[in-house]
This record gives sequence, C-alpha cells and structure tokens, in this order.
Amino acid sequence: MHFRERDQIVQIIRTKYDAELKRGKNEIVGRLAKANPKITGELEATLTKEERKEVETWIEGYAKVLQLKRELAVRTLGEQLTLAEEWFTDQKGDDARFLAASLVPAWLRLRAALKKNDLVE
Repeated sequence: MHFRERDQIVQIIRTKYDAELKRGKNEIVGRLAKANPKITGELEATLTKEERKEVETWIEGYAKVLQLKRELAVRTLGEQLTLAEEWFTDQKGDDARFLAASLVPAWLRLRAALKKNDLVE
C-alpha cells in the first residue's frame, strides 16, 4: 500500500500481484482530503485491518509533518522577513509590485490572528 499526493487529495493505492501480467497491479482503494484526512465509512469498508492501520499511521505522520512545517515557518519568519525587506529594497519593477500586493493581505491576516490571540497589542 502506498499514498500518492495529488493537489488537494491523497490517493490510497493497493498493489496486488497479477499472475497473468507477472507484475504488480495498482488499484486506488480510496482518497483522503489533504486538508482534513479522515477514514470515512466507505473507505473503512474497503480496507483490511492491516491497511487501516497503515492509513492511520500515514494520517498521524502527515499531521506531525504539517505541524513541524508550521512551527518551522513561524520560527524562521523573522529571518525571512528580513531577507524579503532586503530584496524589496533593490526591486522597483512590476514583479516587486505584484509580489508586494500579494504579501500585504497575508500580513494583515497574520496580524489579525496575532491580535485575536492577544499575542500583540
């Protein structure tokens, strides 16, 4: 069993040996939403006990990796902002304007989240 990430979903793939072809044959047995991966009743009915355990392990690992990515982003954000400041200091073109316009809404959402959680005044 393996997992293939595709845009907003994760495909769960079972490989079975095909005696006629004399090689493994992949079968998609289900899908998980990346945003909130959960085993649905339909998926649970399709999986064996061992496969269910594999899926649960993958979900736990995926959640841990996502949490680590978020923490790394926060812990390096100050450095990234300094680098961005240096880059914007030297840039005056349309590319810089476009990027600045896309960053401002993200910064405002972050600022609002910080205020909402009483982390800044």
